[in-house]
Amino acid sequence: MHLHLSGEGLADTESPLIVTVDRSGQRDPYDEQTVLVDADPPEVMVREGSFRVTVESSLTGRAVILRGMRPVVLSRRPARRACHGLITIPTFRRMTPRHFSTDLNEATPQLRAEEADFPFSVSATDVEEFILAPAAGGDEILWHLEIDWLCAGRHGTTIVDDHGQPFTLYPRSGPRLGCNYDHAYDCPAPRLALESTRGTVLVGCSKGSPHGWIKPDNGGALLDFTCPNDSRAGEYYRGRVVNYTVELIHGDPQHLSGAFLAVTNVQPAP
Repeated sequence: MHLHLSGEGLADTESPLIVTVDRSGQRDPYDEQTVLVDADPPEVMVREGSFRVTVESSLTGRAVILRGMRPVVLSRRPARRACHGLITIPTFRRMTPRHFSTDLNEATPQLRAEEADFPFSVSATDVEEFILAPAAGGDEILWHLEIDWLCAGRHGTTIVDDHGQPFTLYPRSGPRLGCNYDHAYDCPAPRLALESTRGTVLVGCSKGSPHGWIKPDNGGALLDFTCPNDSRAGEYYRGRVVNYTVELIHGDPQHLSGAFLAVTNVQPAP
């Protein structure tokens, strides 16, 4: 999840903040961070855990006072069956974050500070990082954040979401499909992988080891690929974004457990 709100000055921007949100594994760096919900079409949801919220001013030379922050629940539903997602090793930061917890099952959820509490001040060079730990109970929850700010005599509220869509939250206690990394019968992960055309190299290849793994952008199952050319093996390193084609070699396209998917035309993305 990523949000980037920017502006050159108070006169021509609704918000003076730049806010980035991602799923944090700071307290449990090998935690499963997403799940794949068995829906039609399948849905990728963020699993209950901690979130990193980084806030800075978009205005050069001007500080912004953060008066408060709160989560807002937009909707909830009983958790549907889901397959586990990938474990992502996060990038650790050097700054000291502010830790908050919240229970999204409350009628009006509030952030509870573990140490220092609002207000805080941010600028283009003085950034604040918050670690939020929202509890979901047993429901799937759609939610966003609201940040109240004060700058140069103006005050307002910035809504923080996922590119105009609510954040999703799937409970740790939600029902599972019984998958392992091979995936169970009728799991949605291989179906998504078959439909994917773009992803990130999770395990790179080399001349001595030409096989690698791709993590599809749409949340599908991992795809095994062979480096298309030994002389270009170095181009297919961990973290490289690639385009490709997936073909079903054998198996039922509606029930892909045990099917064989072939990845062809792998090319570094422009």
